[in-house]
Parts: sequence; structure tokens; C-alpha cells
Amino acid sequence: MSETAPEATTPASGDASEASAEAPKETDWKAEARKWEARAKEHQSKLKEAEPIVSQWKALEEASKTELQRAQEELARWQSEATTWRTQAVSSRVERLAAEQFADPSDAFAAIPDPGKYLGAGGEIDESAIKADLAAVLEKKPHWRKPEGAPGPRVPAPNPAQGSGVDGRAANDPATQFAALIQQQLNR
Repeated sequence: MSETAPEATTPASGDASEASAEAPKETDWKAEARKWEARAKEHQSKLKEAEPIVSQWKALEEASKTELQRAQEELARWQSEATTWRTQAVSSRVERLAAEQFADPSDAFAAIPDPGKYLGAGGEIDESAIKADLAAVLEKKPHWRKPEGAPGPRVPAPNPAQGSGVDGRAANDPATQFAALIQQQLNR
């Protein structure tokens, strides 16, 4: 029995091709973009072809509905809109009441999780519950309170000297200016 020395492993030419296959390939991004643009155009054309079929389907579906189904859908739509209007009314009421005590009234609305709880059965808004919850929010977050002595909204003060006057003087009305011009021409 003869012992043979273990052969040293050297990479063969076949192993080199495997190593290059494992290396990350360079992606041709322009080709990829063109491919996806072509697919998008293809899908767009298919969508345009399908639009008449979809509209026919919707018309057939609408024609096959009973009067009761149409009325139920209309009722659901109106109820959804009414809920939206009520929620908007509550949110504006909350912000109005919060403007009295909060530095930023939108903080108050964000701190109240469910504005729908302030609506009564008849749709009336419970202001006392809103005020109580706003007071509770101010107890938890006193830094949201409007600073004492903070100025209220600024009232605009009109200045009649603004406009077409010169040197801060108010401009005369056009009739007076025209009369002065005529008088000047007559006095020559």
C-alpha cells in the first residue's frame, strides 16, 4: 500500500465561471425602465378596451336592481353624508369652545378620541360634555392652556389715509378733483 500525498486544490477554469456567476450583475436601468413603460402602456390600452364592458356591466347591474335596493342604497348614501356633516359640526363646535382656553384649538380636537359621543339622539350637540372633556384635557396637559393675559384676535383698524393719497394725506374724491380742475381752467 502506498500512501499518496493529498493533492493541493487549485481552482480550475470551471470554478472561475461559477465565481463570476455569483458576482452581482450590473443592471441596465434604462432597459428596465423601457420594459416597465411598455408594460404600463399595454395595461393602459387593456384598460381602455375594458371601460365600455365595465360600463355595460354597471348599466345591466343597475337595471336589474329592484326599487327597494335602489332606495336602500340611496338611504345608505344619505346616512353616510349626514354622519359626515354631524362630525364636521361637532369638530367645529369643539374647536370653537377650545379657542376660549387652548393656545391651539386644533390640539383639543386631536386629544378627543371620539367626537361622535357628543351627539344626542336628535342630532343636538352636548356642549356641557365637550366643556367637561376639554377641562379634563387641560388638567392632563396644562401647557396647552392659553397664557393669561394673551391678546385676543386683532381687530383691523382702517386707515383712510392709505391708498392713492400723497404724503400720508387722504386723496380727495374724484368729483372734488374734477371741480378743482375745471375751476382752475376757468380762472385762466
